[in-house]
Amino acid sequence: MDPPEHGKTFDDALSHIGDWGPYQKRMLLFSFLACAGEGLQLITTIFTMGSRDFRCAVPGLANDTFSIQSEAHALLVNSTVPWDADKGGYSQCSRYKHVVNESTGEKTNWLPGATESCSRWVFSSDVFRSSIVSELELVCDRKVYVSHAHMMSMAGLMAGSIVSGALSDLFGRKKTFLVFYWVHMCLAFVSVLATTIPTFLAIRFLMAATGIAFYMSIYVLCAEIVLPPKRVLASMIASWGWVAGMIILLVMAYMFRYWKTLQLALSLLLVPGAFGFIWMIPESPRWLMNKGRYSEVQKIIVDIAKANKREIPEKLILRDMYRPTLGEKSEIAECRDQSTSGWRTLLSLAKSPVLAVRLAILSFSWAVNSMVYYGLTLNVGSIIQGDIYTNFLILALLEGLSYLMVLLLTRCLGRRVFYCLFVFIGGGACLATILPNVLSWDTVWPNVLLSNLGKFGISAAFGIIWLYTPELLPTPARQSGIGLCSFVGRLGAMVSPYIATLNDVLDGPVGESAPLLVFGAAAVAAGLLCLLLPETARRKLPETVEEAENIKRLTVTT
Repeated sequence: MDPPEHGKTFDDALSHIGDWGPYQKRMLLFSFLACAGEGLQLITTIFTMGSRDFRCAVPGLANDTFSIQSEAHALLVNSTVPWDADKGGYSQCSRYKHVVNESTGEKTNWLPGATESCSRWVFSSDVFRSSIVSELELVCDRKVYVSHAHMMSMAGLMAGSIVSGALSDLFGRKKTFLVFYWVHMCLAFVSVLATTIPTFLAIRFLMAATGIAFYMSIYVLCAEIVLPPKRVLASMIASWGWVAGMIILLVMAYMFRYWKTLQLALSLLLVPGAFGFIWMIPESPRWLMNKGRYSEVQKIIVDIAKANKREIPEKLILRDMYRPTLGEKSEIAECRDQSTSGWRTLLSLAKSPVLAVRLAILSFSWAVNSMVYYGLTLNVGSIIQGDIYTNFLILALLEGLSYLMVLLLTRCLGRRVFYCLFVFIGGGACLATILPNVLSWDTVWPNVLLSNLGKFGISAAFGIIWLYTPELLPTPARQSGIGLCSFVGRLGAMVSPYIATLNDVLDGPVGESAPLLVFGAAAVAAGLLCLLLPETARRKLPETVEEAENIKRLTVTT
């Protein structure tokens, strides 16, 4: 059949020149690599800020080490640092007080039974040779700064998501991507120079902000050169890039146990992309259309057709994509209208009780998914028992598997059922971690298996909620609705580092499992609420508020 006389949209052009050929696959490879680079740096604190065993240092002993060096050293440690029977080791935050000679004012001995806070510590080198925690002494009263660092990363993700969208629309996807990528890479190198807590926190914020900014720019660019049916797969490829970054981080962290060496090695991996992406990545043709740069669009279309070994039909008049016929709106004009009215329409959803409740449930689900996902990922060394390297490997592999299951299951089956199923699996597994503690099992494997099962479930649920949310919202409010859910989700992620420290302030079996119990209870609550939402599988996207309201629970089209 002959092609249509005129192509009205860029999608029409893609249908002729190919929307899933070598050109798109090459771009998705770049998205994969960029997402891997973001993952390397965002969660590197799992190892650079890794938990290490420690105790109070012996005052005045310059060569004091965590490991006992000799009998004399053991005697000195025993006489200065109390034994903590509950934790089965020397006290980490207090030491014996000195006996002061009143006539001379000198500290001549130690006073067993009377303690004071430590001012210096020695750390174990069994797992990490050095870390930010040991270098900046982020322990005891200063341990909260570890949570602050994770919170600043989550705040950076929120800020970067907001800023990158505006800059990407203003200056283009490619320029925004390259600028933020270069800034991110420079910050990665500079981070090893952080010698104060405020500097370190500021760098964590900026690295997270620039990381999510360059990732979102390349992701949007890739989504704009494929047709809608392929965008789910494009999203999953980017997610697998994140998993690949986790694996690379694990290998590098196992090789380099000094945090500065690890940070520099990871930073070097970003250098090839900083130069290669300049020449390999084009500007988004849809953005160029929006700016009226039609000659550049036509050149890219020719490049796509050439790479995909397609011929541009003579009857496909590319210029007509930008010139609507009388009485019609162009694709770009419609997008502009939706962009300017999106938030206004989002506010109007409050007038619809049905959609207002759905949006509230979706926002809560995003907050819970973000809280549990980042809570389990960033605190793998503190709330999941066992070897940190083994646990992290299991987390990464299960996350990759969860994305594959999302891709396969949501293609032919429903969103709601599988979202609820996976979030119940994740929440139930987290809640079940209390059993090994209550029953006093001597092995760590039940905790490891249940915690990783919880991460698997929540990762799969997170993948589905990204697909499910836009299918429940009407077109005028869809982008703004996703933005609102993402914003609330970041708030949940910012809370997660503090929930992860509950086991430090609560005692007993319940206290030890407290973070996972909170994560599990929140996940189960989100699953129960989402049972109230309708199924969207095999339905077209709702265009109006009325169409969105008419999506009935448990009904799908055939």
